[in-house]
Amino acid sequence: MQDALMMQTITELLPRGYVAAYRILGNAEDSQDACQEAAARALAARRSYDASRPFYPWFYRILRNHCFDLLRRRSKQRGPPQVDPVEPREGAPAQLAERERDRLLTQAIDRLPEDLRQVIELRHFQELSYQELAELLECPQGTVMSRLYRARKALRQALRAHPDFDFGQRPGGR
Repeated sequence: MQDALMMQTITELLPRGYVAAYRILGNAEDSQDACQEAAARALAARRSYDASRPFYPWFYRILRNHCFDLLRRRSKQRGPPQVDPVEPREGAPAQLAERERDRLLTQAIDRLPEDLRQVIELRHFQELSYQELAELLECPQGTVMSRLYRARKALRQALRAHPDFDFGQRPGGR
């Protein structure tokens, strides 16, 4: 891939990468910094990219590895990661209810086994295709689909057990 094309592709993927970094780091400023560093690392490693394969999984690995490196350094330096506070807006009970739903969903996702959590996050937060997931996770598409089925089933069970979670507020909720 030519340098200019790679830079354009990376630039287009940065918003998607930011979401991935934020899901790992939980902090807006650190997530932006991680995306910039991952972009620089991707450009430096551009010769290792195989143009016959999807680009985002390759970039995502660089970003994810950098985020995990940051978390390891952070835990050695100052303890657990800091999460950005979310301030509720006045007069917005629907927004508060949605934030509570999101919080419950995030907790349920975080409690999943690593392989199931990862496939949920990559499919639903990163919007990777089954092919991209299979490439990134280095497994057949059938395995990806099986993990997604098991992950969604586990999430439904966990959330049904919580009386405050309303499945009717989101499309596809059951």
